[in-house]
Amino acid sequence: MQYNEENLIVYLCKKVEKIGDTTAKAIADHFDCSIIKFTDFENNFIHFKNSSGKPKLSKEQINEIENIVNHYIKDNSKSINEIWISVLIRDFVRHSIEELEKTQLENLLINPFLVKAFGFDDHKEVVTFYFYQKITRSIVTSWGFTVEGLLLCSGAEHSNISGFDMQVRRNERNYQFQIKSSPNTMSIEQVRQLNTHIKNIKDKISNIPILGMTYGTKEQINSQIQSTLIDYPNSTMIGKELWDFIAGEAGYCDRLLNLIDEIMKEEPTKFSEEIENKRQMLITDWENKFGIGKNSIDLVLQKYL
Repeated sequence: MQYNEENLIVYLCKKVEKIGDTTAKAIADHFDCSIIKFTDFENNFIHFKNSSGKPKLSKEQINEIENIVNHYIKDNSKSINEIWISVLIRDFVRHSIEELEKTQLENLLINPFLVKAFGFDDHKEVVTFYFYQKITRSIVTSWGFTVEGLLLCSGAEHSNISGFDMQVRRNERNYQFQIKSSPNTMSIEQVRQLNTHIKNIKDKISNIPILGMTYGTKEQINSQIQSTLIDYPNSTMIGKELWDFIAGEAGYCDRLLNLIDEIMKEEPTKFSEEIENKRQMLITDWENKFGIGKNSIDLVLQKYL
């Protein structure tokens, strides 16, 4: 998906019940795919009618669109990339909180062997360990989709070469990026696979392969990458270097972090408090169902064998 004005209007409108892709695109066309026009709600939808002259949207749908716009777009004078970044970050946080809220004891996949190996004899330890494990995994997965959007909003494009995620055109060359979140997420087999993709690039003069890592430092890059990746360290970019290169702007990474900080000040969320509240709720649920201490742990472990 392209992170432009048309697709932003479509994306926001589809959050409204019973508005699908066709209607959302019609709304975008109605406002000439302009965020400025779309967010000016004075007489906004008066002429949005079908061939019979009837309104295409109900008053409830129009009100919901207005509420969504007011929530996601605080300043329509910002660049479309900055507005998209705001939307992506708000949705990421919202989805993370929703994941917290729907987590139940039954969702925790408890490994009896690890429980015994770690010597857990307090039920609170078991709940805390597996709750954090589940939430961390779901958040990391969700963040992967979000960070892809942030990179595309910052200046990257989808790559057309197999094995690479995105590209940046710079000085008549295409820098082909395979993106990893951190410097420690690649196994030796994954590095070898990347090497195969690098070798398969036909035009190596115009296409420069790069392993991009969205945070970390050169010193933190794992040994598998350092010892195995073709043309290391020239074939890597990490942290600020990656973000600044993709945006073509020195200091862009710091500016992006400041933008995210501003976004969340407008919509303060104490995620640590949300996590702790949920953890306490799960512990209470455990105690109500199974009791406390080691006896309750042994009772629960029987369900996993």
